[in-house]
Amino acid sequence: MIKKILAGMLLSSSLLMASNSVELNVNNDTLEVLGEYNLNEVYNLSNDANYNFTLSYINSQKSDSNKIVSAGLKILNPYINDIGLSVGFGAKLLWADNYTESFMAVPLNIFVKYEFNENINFNGNFSYSPSILSFSSADKYQEFQIKANYKVIDNGLIYIGKRDIKTDYTNGVSIKMDDSVFFGFKVIF
Repeated sequence: MIKKILAGMLLSSSLLMASNSVELNVNNDTLEVLGEYNLNEVYNLSNDANYNFTLSYINSQKSDSNKIVSAGLKILNPYINDIGLSVGFGAKLLWADNYTESFMAVPLNIFVKYEFNENINFNGNFSYSPSILSFSSADKYQEFQIKANYKVIDNGLIYIGKRDIKTDYTNGVSIKMDDSVFFGFKVIF
């Protein structure tokens, strides 16, 4: 347990040096560390969308070896419509270590954000990789996440959320890696 917490802290500290935001969330069984780096500022990309490089690490103690590492690209609409809604899409390369077989996938992602007011917002994402985008012994990957965020300082949010992650293998094994409530914080740089 101590090694896993130290690995998460090391990863989060290295992400702090190279990202525009970093998140850390936990529940009884799972630790997740996420980082996002805004590519618009570095590459002078179009201001019609926010392009972000993402990196995440999830470690669950539901079994001896239950990890997911992913890296991807996220494209978000920087404008919020009249009702406070913003959407985006993306893709990521994902590696899972939660079974004796190897698992690699390229899930496609949909992101939704609803701004209730300047201090409260809700966001969710859905990631799905059908068998055509799943490699090695992977058959399918599915992830759903929804969060309620509260702004506590200008560049900091706390949140509570619900996550559901499932990996399916070609031999018929289906593993639900996480399906629980979590809480965490996000710091924006």
